[in-house]
Amino acid sequence: DKDIEKTALIQTKKYMKENIPATRDKKPYLSHVLGARKYALKIAKKYGVNLFVIELSALLHDVGAYVGKGHAKESAKLAKKFLSQFDISSEIVSRILSCIKNHSSDTKPETLEQQIIQDGDGIIFLKEPFMYFAHSKVKLSPAKAKLANIKKVKAMDAKVRTEKGKKLAKGLMEKDLKLIDKIS
Repeated sequence: DKDIEKTALIQTKKYMKENIPATRDKKPYLSHVLGARKYALKIAKKYGVNLFVIELSALLHDVGAYVGKGHAKESAKLAKKFLSQFDISSEIVSRILSCIKNHSSDTKPETLEQQIIQDGDGIIFLKEPFMYFAHSKVKLSPAKAKLANIKKVKAMDAKVRTEKGKKLAKGLMEKDLKLIDKIS
C-alpha cells in the first residue's frame, strides 16, 4: 500500500536523523547515509528493482555503526525493531534486513538489491573518504593509517559490482589513492 510506504519512508528518515550512532559525527554521517541512498536509488532505477526496499535499506544501513565491526548485523537488528511498527509485509521487511546485513565489503551479496546497497555504500565512501581518513590518522601511526586507508579504498571500490555502479564510481579510487599519497 502506497500510504503505508509513504508513512514508513517519512518516519525512517526521521528515525535515521534522530538515531545517529554515538561513534559518528552528525554532518559526515548524514552525508554518508543520504549519499548511499542517492547512489543506490540511481542504480536501482536502472535495474527496475523495488525502490522502497532500496531506500529504506540505504537509510538504515549504518544505524548500528556504534558497534564497529559487525555493525551490519546490529543495524539490521535495530531496523527490524523499528520497522515492526509499520504494516509492511514480512517479505519486504526480510528483503530490507538482508540488504542491511549484507552491505559490508566482507559479505557477498546474494540478490541484486543487496548488491545495489553495497554499490551505494561503496560509491559514497569513494566520493567522501575524508571521515575515514581522519579517523584512521587519530587511531594509527601515519604509516599504518596510510596502509589502512589504501586497503579501505580498494575494498570499497571492489564492492561496487553493477554496471551502473561501476560507471558512477569510475576514477574515484585513483583520485582517493592520490589524495592518500598527498596527505600521508
